Amino acid sequence: MIVSAVQLRSSKDIESNIQKAVNIIKLAKSDLIIFPELFNTGYYQENYERSNVSPILKASERSKAVIVAGMAEIEGNDIYNTAFVIHKGRVIGKHRKTKLFPLTHEIEVFKAGNEIEVIETPICKLGIVICYELRFPEITRKLVRQGAKIIAVPAVFPKERIDHWKVLLRARAIENQVYVVGANCVGEFCGGNSMIIDPFGRVLAEAGFDEGIISAEIDLSFVDEVRRKFPFLDFKSQ
Repeated sequence: MIVSAVQLRSSKDIESNIQKAVNIIKLAKSDLIIFPELFNTGYYQENYERSNVSPILKASERSKAVIVAGMAEIEGNDIYNTAFVIHKGRVIGKHRKTKLFPLTHEIEVFKAGNEIEVIETPICKLGIVICYELRFPEITRKLVRQGAKIIAVPAVFPKERIDHWKVLLRARAIENQVYVVGANCVGEFCGGNSMIIDPFGRVLAEAGFDEGIISAEIDLSFVDEVRRKFPFLDFKSQ
């Protein structure tokens, strides 16, 4: 199975951001493609109400990939920071960010989600952790207890704390013996360094500070192999 993390520079131009994503979906040969948090609008508050998942649904119709797309979601008078899980033109699941970052406008604009549930996909049970949620290990552990084999992490993680990003991604993989795929933005304040990490904590692929896509071949049976060899996740005894 090929998994990919897309590292984008999200501008104020929604159409440009979407077109980048559509082109990637059309060309990628991956089984799983993860885009960053709020990739279509960027962290530009004036863009949120224009967010629209339809172009990604359309692009996914001819792709084999399961797509994780971080976007603003409008429901009534509320706005959620959401990661949509898309396959063959349909939304097959979504995760609304439960931990809103307190040092930006996010906590004032978005409504927090209240569910932490794995999403059934054609490739595996998938867990999603959005950016700041990475700092809360109990979230990833809950998803792994529910059977997640891959944790997708769409993010807008800043340059000044990019060392935290690297450590936290590997820590979540090691302590939960699970694949972790982090897709970060690049830009004026965003630090890139998207990563794909295996259940033993090894970095299979890592981006730098430029736009692009990183990919790695993974074997989900390796999750079970690592857990058998190192039975640190004995949920029955916990």
